[in-house]
Amino acid sequence: MKLTLGILIHAVQLLAILACIIYLSNKRSTRLYRFLSVGWILILVQDLTMVVIGLFNPANNLWVYNIAFPLQLLFYMAFFSLLLGRRKWMLMMLPFALFAILNLLLWQGRVNLNTITIALGGIITVVLAFTKLYELYKQDTGQSLFRDPDFWISAGFIIYWGFASPYFAMYNYLWQEAPTFTTVYYYTFNFGLLILLNLSVIKTLQCSLRK
Repeated sequence: MKLTLGILIHAVQLLAILACIIYLSNKRSTRLYRFLSVGWILILVQDLTMVVIGLFNPANNLWVYNIAFPLQLLFYMAFFSLLLGRRKWMLMMLPFALFAILNLLLWQGRVNLNTITIALGGIITVVLAFTKLYELYKQDTGQSLFRDPDFWISAGFIIYWGFASPYFAMYNYLWQEAPTFTTVYYYTFNFGLLILLNLSVIKTLQCSLRK
């Protein structure tokens, strides 16, 4: 089961990378979703690289994710701020970045996963995505929301980070008290959410081209 789910999620990630590359090469692509595509490619390449390294050197590499996760979350904040048309909201990235640095250096450190940083960033991401989704629902247009790329990307992030934030917040505790449950949860439910998130990105790019 673990091997099957691992192969499935990484296959979907590769498919998402391919979708992003195709989108970038299309003349009808928009500037904002080109920004998303480039960022998503970098995020997935980093994740896949760490997976490959882990196969040959299964050492504790949480310090890499303590750097990668905050950078990813900063990217999400920037993207949704631009999607909402509120560039000033990007100022929230500064206190979050400062908090992430202090948490890494002074509080949770490099040995443990910086769960507070990840959970906080996830909550901010959900709020931004929900704000965009709410704006879409308020719009009085004849177009179906299911054809709107903004709907799919917002829904994808709300679903993933809505469930992932509580999990990451409790990760260190769960790993110490219930390692078997934590492992099973990670390779089933969390992988399922990641698949949905990547599929939402693919659908978003598809709708953007059709729009």
